[in-house]
Order: sequence, then structure tokens, then C-alpha cells
Amino acid sequence: MGGQQFVTEFSLPGVVDGGIERVNVGSWIGDSIVVLVFYPSDFGPRSGQSAALLRAVDELTSEVDARAVGIASDSVYSHRRFAAEADVDVPLASDADGSVTAAYGVASTGEAGQTVAERSLFVVDYRGVVVHEWAASDTGAMPEFERLRTQLRSITPDGSARGCYRTGYARYREGRRYLSSGLEHCEAGDWGLAASAFDEASEEFGDATNRFTKGQGLADGDEIHEYNSRGRVVATKYWEAAEWLAGFATAASKGNVESREENREAAEQALQEVRDVTLPEPDAASKTATGKHRA
Repeated sequence: MGGQQFVTEFSLPGVVDGGIERVNVGSWIGDSIVVLVFYPSDFGPRSGQSAALLRAVDELTSEVDARAVGIASDSVYSHRRFAAEADVDVPLASDADGSVTAAYGVASTGEAGQTVAERSLFVVDYRGVVVHEWAASDTGAMPEFERLRTQLRSITPDGSARGCYRTGYARYREGRRYLSSGLEHCEAGDWGLAASAFDEASEEFGDATNRFTKGQGLADGDEIHEYNSRGRVVATKYWEAAEWLAGFATAASKGNVESREENREAAEQALQEVRDVTLPEPDAASKTATGKHRA
């Protein structure tokens, strides 16, 4: 099934560095290679092999631009105890309903009739595409770690640049959506809602700027470097405009005319600088940069 698009943009409750929080794998795509490690349970007959696999994957991902996450149906409290007792440092996500496990085709039925994951592994590249997978053939089986290391190292920085552009573009589009919503609230005189929308837009544009900046630095090819460079400039200007517009809405709500006008003029100036600049769709950028559509 390698080279296929799976449900990579998922978010699950989990344990990260001993704390309980959401593990948003979708936010990792484009920023790094992602290694998904499915395992049956935290405690049971095969928990030792699962812990060994998670520790080995953690060591491998530390050598390259990659992040790993362990996924099992156990609760976050079970995960936290397992991580501490088995010396597992990678984030552990709780797939309580088995939906993610089923989406990857590695679900099986436990002794109590519950859905559990088969011990398996998937490598997801910067595009969100699975490029390598492994499933245990028997209880004691482990992946060929040298082959896995080679696979991880073969995923190129230029692929990272295209992944960064894709995720940066998604954040940029989301920022534009919040910006439009804020302007609509301004027209209606709903200053509080406008300020909130502009704050959301600012956060999205800031994230987009960071993604484009990383992509620009990683790009091997001139064209994908140019796309990320253009994206960085545009997202930064929209980020500035969103900040000014948030100030405009706040000043308007307080009746501060002078501050309102200062913020409005600054926002208009920032938007004017990128008004006629367009960013290509990620698929178009990838096609231009590689000479063909993405796999």
C-alpha cells in the first residue's frame, strides 16, 4: 500500500513528555517526516515487543528530520503509566474508538471483543503520503531497521520544501478566510467578533510564514524555493495587516477614533503591497517544481 494517501491529518488525545494533551499529527505533515507506530496495548503479552519497537523508532527518528507517535486503543492514563515504566519517550496517542487504526487497515479484535491494533509501522513523507510500511508477521517480529533508516534518509529536503509549501498554503488560505470574516463583522459593526476573527487570521498567517520560511531554507530546486519565498513575503504582509486590523477593531469598539484610523491606514498599506500577488495551488507548485504531478 506504499505511496498511498491515508488519513494522516488526524488528532487524538495523548501523552507527550508525561503530560496529557492532543496529539495533532495533521500539524506535523509538511514540517517533518512522520512515523506512525501502531501496537496492541500498553500492558499485555506483547507489550515488551511494542516498547522495544517504540524505543528503536525513537532512536531512528532522532537521526533525521522525523517525528514518531505510538498509537493504541488504551486510555491516556494507561499510556502515561506505560511510557514511564517502559522508558518510552515518543508521544502516545489514544485511538479509543479504533477509527484511525481501522483507516490504516491494521485493526484486529482483542480477547474481550475490543478493537486493537496489530503491531505495525507507517512512514509518512512531507506530502502526507505513506512511502513505507511494515506489519509484524509474528509475535517477536521487528522491522528491518537498517532498511527503515535508509528509507527515512532517502526522503529529500526538496520534498520537505514542497510539503512546507503545501501546509503553508493551507494556513494562508485559512487566514484569508478569517480575514474576510473579520471584515464582514466590521461592516456589521460587530467589533468584538471582528477583533477575534482578525486574531485568528494573525495566528494562521504567522504559522504560514513559518512554514514558507522553513520550505525556503530546505528547497534544493530554484522554482520551489521561489514559491516558498513568495509565500513567505505574502503571508508576512497579511500577518501584519491582520495585526493592524485587530487593533482597528479594538479601537473602534472603544470609540478611539485616532487609534482606529492609524490602524486602518497601516492595514491598508500592508494589504496594498500584496493585493495583486497570487500564490499557486500546491499541486501546481509541485508539478512545476518536479516536472510532474505528485505521487
